[in-house]
Amino acid sequence: MAKFANLRHHLGMTLYGKPLRRKPRIGIYGGQFDPIHYGHLLCAHWTRMTEKLDKVLFVTCGESPNDKPDSLAANDRHDMVVAATANNSFFEASRSDIRQRGTSYMINTVQGVMEEYGEDIEISVMISSEYLNPDHKYFLPKWVGADQLFAIKQLRFLVFPREGITVKQIQAWAKLIPDARIKALDAPSPPLSSTMIRQWVSQGRSIWYTTPWNVQQIIMKKGHYLKAGQTPYKQEAPALADVKRVGIYPGAFDPINYGDLLRAEWARGEHKLDRVVFVTSGSPPNNRKITDSAEHRHDMVVAATAENPGFDAWRNDIDSGKVSYTLQTVQEARRRYGKDVELFVLLRSDYLDPAHPFYLSKWMGAQELFKECKFIAFPNDWNQIEQTKQWAKRIANANIEVVYAPSQPVSGDVIRGLIAEGKSTLYCLPQDVHNLIVKAGLYGADQPAAHKGR
Repeated sequence: MAKFANLRHHLGMTLYGKPLRRKPRIGIYGGQFDPIHYGHLLCAHWTRMTEKLDKVLFVTCGESPNDKPDSLAANDRHDMVVAATANNSFFEASRSDIRQRGTSYMINTVQGVMEEYGEDIEISVMISSEYLNPDHKYFLPKWVGADQLFAIKQLRFLVFPREGITVKQIQAWAKLIPDARIKALDAPSPPLSSTMIRQWVSQGRSIWYTTPWNVQQIIMKKGHYLKAGQTPYKQEAPALADVKRVGIYPGAFDPINYGDLLRAEWARGEHKLDRVVFVTSGSPPNNRKITDSAEHRHDMVVAATAENPGFDAWRNDIDSGKVSYTLQTVQEARRRYGKDVELFVLLRSDYLDPAHPFYLSKWMGAQELFKECKFIAFPNDWNQIEQTKQWAKRIANANIEVVYAPSQPVSGDVIRGLIAEGKSTLYCLPQDVHNLIVKAGLYGADQPAAHKGR
């Protein structure tokens, strides 16, 4: 028997302040969540907004059918899910699979949700695209109870794109499963994975900006994913006098977001940088229109980087009152840190494309810049790595290393659009950055609740 006598009234009053006149829309996102991360949260949040779901249940798998003997105990994984979803009124951490004991199958999950919420609901099962690939070991029609799932009239599958899989490919695969109601989602899918995070922890690397801070604290204090005798990673930075390697990350940061922060943190760890300096462009040559917002943009950079001892925020471009050029910033870094410091400029791979209007070789004082620093170039996705390496080889005298850093696939353009439409930017940027946006009314922001799930 469902625990809610009137679910429409309960959900409506809880979430919207008035009873629902339609069937409640419940999303089911099942998984190991070992650990849960921003990829899971952003995909679920984006889907909730676009599909107008009233609730997304994060159902922690009890015993996986996918043969994962090294997985953390279900209760430990679920604790992290609880922490990660606590601040979103539309998310709920569900122990449905754990309570059932035995191997977790989606048919059992769905039946458990229907027992809890009743049958007067619309159910959206959220899965990633690999399960629609007929060559995959766990191809959807091979799931235990697949026929029963397909027979539930109020159930559909919402499919996330993953690892270069397009919406068009998902739609083609969906035709191979005519009995299932499938919708391909055009949702951002960050190239993060739980496997990646576990490896970083065991390697003694930072996992900042990959998963919420409270989840990181649980991982640290419980010693999850550590090798025997290993101590948790501790973020420290040398004193200014001992700084030897500095990353310079220039940008408009309009606004700064988790993508920027994760790329910088990855570069810091990968290249053993003592500092990564975020330099807010005052009047960049490729976008003079944003000059007036320089102070607001820099405030957001300060707020976003304040807690990381390896990050710093510079405003020298703004204070110069001139057009922002990277050479000037590199020269300033040389003055501050001394002639022996190694300098690395972080940049997107777009600037290595000969067709780009601001091609690296055409930057002001390019040849002098190439003598002063090295470059770390980030391709936008895995498919661009080889192309970016070929571009890098064509730029004479420049020392360029191409590094693929996992990042959030949500650009400043997308974030500004979300804010202008009054939609949530949760899981896209830090809360402090959101607070500054609301206080200043940037990008059309006029409602503090926009970041909290609505």
